[in-house]
Amino acid sequence: MLIKLPEWAQDVFFEPAPLTSWGMKWRESRHKALYGGRSGAKTETIVRAFIIRCIMKKTWIMCGREFQNSIKDSVKSTIDEVIGLYGLNELFRSTKTEIEYLPNGSLFTFHGMNRNIANIKGWNYVDIFWGEEAETFLPETLEILFPTLRKPGSEFIFSWNRKRVASPVDNFYLDVNKPVPRSIIRKVNYDENPFHPPEMEEERLRCLHNEPERYPHIWLGEVDEGAGAYKVLKYADLRLCVDAHKKLDWAPSGMRHAGLDIADDGVDTNAYALRRGPLLESVEEWKVKYMWQTANKADMRNRRHGVVKMYYDAGGLGAGMKSELSKIPKNPETGQGPESKKFIPFLFGGEVKGKDKVYVKAGKEKITNGDFFHRQNAQAAWNLKQRVQRTIMALDGQKVDLSKCFFISSKIDDLDKLLVQLSQPVYDDSSGKIKLDKDPDEIGSPNKWDAVLMAYASDIKKGLKA
Repeated sequence: MLIKLPEWAQDVFFEPAPLTSWGMKWRESRHKALYGGRSGAKTETIVRAFIIRCIMKKTWIMCGREFQNSIKDSVKSTIDEVIGLYGLNELFRSTKTEIEYLPNGSLFTFHGMNRNIANIKGWNYVDIFWGEEAETFLPETLEILFPTLRKPGSEFIFSWNRKRVASPVDNFYLDVNKPVPRSIIRKVNYDENPFHPPEMEEERLRCLHNEPERYPHIWLGEVDEGAGAYKVLKYADLRLCVDAHKKLDWAPSGMRHAGLDIADDGVDTNAYALRRGPLLESVEEWKVKYMWQTANKADMRNRRHGVVKMYYDAGGLGAGMKSELSKIPKNPETGQGPESKKFIPFLFGGEVKGKDKVYVKAGKEKITNGDFFHRQNAQAAWNLKQRVQRTIMALDGQKVDLSKCFFISSKIDDLDKLLVQLSQPVYDDSSGKIKLDKDPDEIGSPNKWDAVLMAYASDIKKGLKA
């Protein structure tokens, strides 16, 4: 019987090839790290891949959990179930402590790390170590474990759901400043699980409706926002902004502005956000080889949508945007080149706009924008925060200028992922000024956040007012 794998698992575990019963080649890597939310079927999928691997070649797989008081606490029952599901019981011998594939001697064994940490040294014959429920692994366990697998071609596979506070396995695999050599790191959620059952979909929708503040953690594999008292924008509040303009009977109007975040290098992507008045209409990402191509794509989108202003990140590679525009050839029919006047530079680390303008009065004291915000990025983030607050007030029936709200179109692609990214940045006011940290978990710069922030950057041109 053909063992079925989701598309993501074929990419992670096997080299590109036609999917045949046992004719696939294992994708070699020292590390494979799979994390995400509920109903991603990570555990069951890994077991399926392991069974294929055991049939392909003799393999010793050590299945470990940090806390395992007995074999009942292990993943053994899941392996037994999958073997039975595909009618392979006669080919496997399952005892109380291990599972063996009889034709070639492939072996599953099980180990509790916390009580037997000293015994893991010298596993010279183990091919794969699978750390299941890896969010519970202690730093000292990982420190001893990683040098232990010494067999040529041996590898570590970890799977976990993210915790409230970044776990040691999070810090090891998801820190973009400390890349892990020869690694495949993948987020896996319910939307990539072809076996996602209707019952779980009902649970997902219930959580989205009743517990929106915990939805990103439970279903999208994000750190629990319950720990984020200092988040700039909360997921639950952003959810209220989706199609709020329809609930408030506001018809889209006003000028279109855009924001362009420019990719630095490597796996980074460009992001383009488009808004009409208070309504965020679309957010998209792309990757091209040269910056002039990025400039050209942005210019074409500006023309297509009638954008009057587009703010772009002028830091890093973006500093050369103006010169890149000159490389774009003129349209042979119209003789027109790019509309470079619409490209307006924005510096995230730049000086606060309207720094002497009063932001808020506290009694007789006047607190200026320069007193309140540390940098331009914090000021722009606070602008979005105020827009979201006005939206919630309007939905509560309070009288608010709707042009100063923040509405999000439900037609935006990958809307959930966008909302998660918009709710990622946090702020710190311990220095007396608002400072922004847009990547507190060090999982990568939120490009879409940057683009959306810049799409509304004209708001802060003369400073903000509380």
